[in-house]
Amino acid sequence: MKNFFFILCFIIIGQSLNAQLYPIKINNDWGYIDTTGKIAIEPAFKWAGFFIDGLAFVSSGKQFGFIDETGKLVIKEQFANVSNFSEGYASFLEDEDWGVINTKGEIVIEPRFAAPLIFHDGLAKFKLERGLFSTYGFVNAKGDTAIYPRYEKLSEFSNGVCMASEDGSKYGYINTQGEWVIPATMDIGVMMKINGEYDFSDKDFSNGFIAVSKNDKYGLMDINGKMVLDYKFDFIGKYSEGLAPAKKDSLYGYIDQRGNWVIKPIYNGAEMFRNGLAAVSKGPYLSEQWGFVDHSGKVVIPLNIYGNFNPYKPMEFFKGAVACYITEGVFGYINRAGKVIWKLE
Repeated sequence: MKNFFFILCFIIIGQSLNAQLYPIKINNDWGYIDTTGKIAIEPAFKWAGFFIDGLAFVSSGKQFGFIDETGKLVIKEQFANVSNFSEGYASFLEDEDWGVINTKGEIVIEPRFAAPLIFHDGLAKFKLERGLFSTYGFVNAKGDTAIYPRYEKLSEFSNGVCMASEDGSKYGYINTQGEWVIPATMDIGVMMKINGEYDFSDKDFSNGFIAVSKNDKYGLMDINGKMVLDYKFDFIGKYSEGLAPAKKDSLYGYIDQRGNWVIKPIYNGAEMFRNGLAAVSKGPYLSEQWGFVDHSGKVVIPLNIYGNFNPYKPMEFFKGAVACYITEGVFGYINRAGKVIWKLE
């Protein structure tokens, strides 16, 4: 279970899944099932990741390659470690350095970076070590520096802009040319680290908006830096499919872009919409039961799921199923009808 959990968490941080094949482990071998629970690719791998951009990493031994959704090995197992594909590129590890390949397996950036390069809006963040300190910038798909590494804290590009901070305490947003489009006047606050790096994903724009806080209240800012909702909510999450989770008097519901409640705040937890469904929870803290609602607020999957399998990402519905802990310690997949299509025995 520990290895299963680790590999699933590692491969999807910072990425969303839209595949309809899901990795399973049977008798120490990995394969894939479809949305009905039927085996689509026979278990034959020692490691296997989710499909992203039509490819999934696999390993039959000590090296990694990639298969397509038919199970065909399209990039041979030749790398010590890999990342998922993003915008047509994946990172690979050689010795202690990371480089980049394209979907043909061709090396487009020679290995020289300290961490994987994940592309968003055509650019990938990289770290420049400066003794006891590090700064961050961006490279393009040729490996050329596109934005000089002068930022102490930096997120990824989303909607054409990226959260950035030169002093580590105040942040704003830059465009893909490195120009400030929203001045760095907002307080960063306390941030969480994942794998040794700060996670700023909650400060990424989504659907052209970002939630910002002032005096413990949240409002909404557009991509031009204009406040479109005043600071009146206890919390606002990311907008997706026209709605965002929001909090009032310790309970969560969903608001539209005008701040109107579309789904009343009756839940103890709520995540962003994905593929028409959003995860919600009820119950005491650390003992919540999760389920899914649609845009109207109708409960589509009953609130009896134990919890998300990945502590670093919100629970979200893939195209055909959700990966979760069905009950305590039991990982599996549940489809849109609320049926368990597979679980790890």
